Parts: sequence; structure tokens; C-alpha cells
Amino acid sequence: MRIEILYPELCCLYGDKGNTMFLQQCLPDAEFVFTQLNDQPRFLTDEVDLCCMYSMSEQSQERILQKLYPHKEQIAQCCSAGKTLFLLLGNAMELFGQYIQREDGSRIDGLCVFDIYSVRHAPKRFNSLIQAAFENLTLLGYTSRFSDTYNIPREMAFCQVQIGTGSAPDTAWDGIHHGRVIATYLLGPLLVANPDFTKYLLRQLGVNEPHLPYENALYESYVCRRKEFQRPDLVLE
Repeated sequence: MRIEILYPELCCLYGDKGNTMFLQQCLPDAEFVFTQLNDQPRFLTDEVDLCCMYSMSEQSQERILQKLYPHKEQIAQCCSAGKTLFLLLGNAMELFGQYIQREDGSRIDGLCVFDIYSVRHAPKRFNSLIQAAFENLTLLGYTSRFSDTYNIPREMAFCQVQIGTGSAPDTAWDGIHHGRVIATYLLGPLLVANPDFTKYLLRQLGVNEPHLPYENALYESYVCRRKEFQRPDLVLE
């Protein structure tokens, strides 16, 4: 099994590195490829089972888009082919839309994989705890971002937010789950904080009976955190 982590030197905010460290323990026999900014992504030419991209600064978004844009048609083909499972966390999702609108109204062309677009609001940062429903699972985490993403069809949304706000202020839906692409503003680190979702992800990679390291402690922490989300005095922001 081969897992590619895109641009870890830039996509390393909000503890997202913990997702990679956790995956390395869940899949000790897998090959992990760490693609740097000046490298061509391996999923474009080789078999990659899982490709992960995490949160980044807005300046890094633009640098990464410059590197990926020449490959946008091939990236769209890879996303639609279904051979590689893509996990896009935080504002990594925004790169795969039609454009990102800067604060001054100018636009940066996206990879056009999906018919979505994002709008930045810096220096106004949106922070919120998030509880959301994905299939039969309850996901826990938070979001911290300078932008919102619009035009996500409900049938393509990743999860329905129960506590907090979705991908934009006017929706309770967050992210994208289309084919083999999973994208969400949920942070956490998502995989460490949600053991059942990690098992779901591992099953998508062909692991029939996934077992997690520190499994009992992970579930104890999850149960405790879920109880905290039900407190009447909970402050989201």
C-alpha cells in the first residue's frame, strides 16, 4: 500500500501532522511518500492508494496552485477514476474548486475538479467547534479558517453539521464526498479524534478488520469529548 502526503513542509497547520503519524501506526507496512513542493505528485504517474493534503496558509495555497495548475486536467481524471482515495482537510478543499476569491475581489483560478468556489475574509477568522453526522457516524472536531466555500450540492456534501456551521454561513452541510474524494473543513486532527471514521477510511483502503493503536484510549477520549459537546454552556467560538 502506498500513501502520499502532499507538501508536508507547507500543509502542516492545526496539528494535521498527527493524522500522518497516526496513519503510520495504523498501517506500519505501508509505503509513505512525502511529496515536496518542487516534486511532481506521485499519484499522477504511479499507483497511490491514499493521497492526503492538509491545511495551509493562504500564501501557500497560491504557491501550491502554481505547481498543480499545469496538471489540472490530469488531476481531475485521477479524482474521477477512483483508483486513489483523496483526503483533503481544512482549506486544501478550496484548491479543487473553480476559484478562490481574495479579499480585494481578485480571483485565483482553482483546479476545477468541482463546481465550487471559495471566498476569503481575512483578517476575519472563523473558529468553531463542530459536531457533524457522516453516514451513521458522529464526527467531532473544529474549524479555523479565513474563508468559506459555496455551491456544494447537498448530494455531494461530506457531512451535515449538527453543532457549529457548515462550509459557509448559510448552510449546515460541510465538505465534499464524491467518488473517492473526501474533503472537509473539519480539523482535529480528524483521524485521531474520530476512531470510527479512521476505521471507515481504512476499510476504503481494503483493510477488512482494522485495529487502531491505543484503541481503548481513543474511544474513551472520544466518548468524553462527545459528552462535553452536549454541555448547555458550551461555547462554540
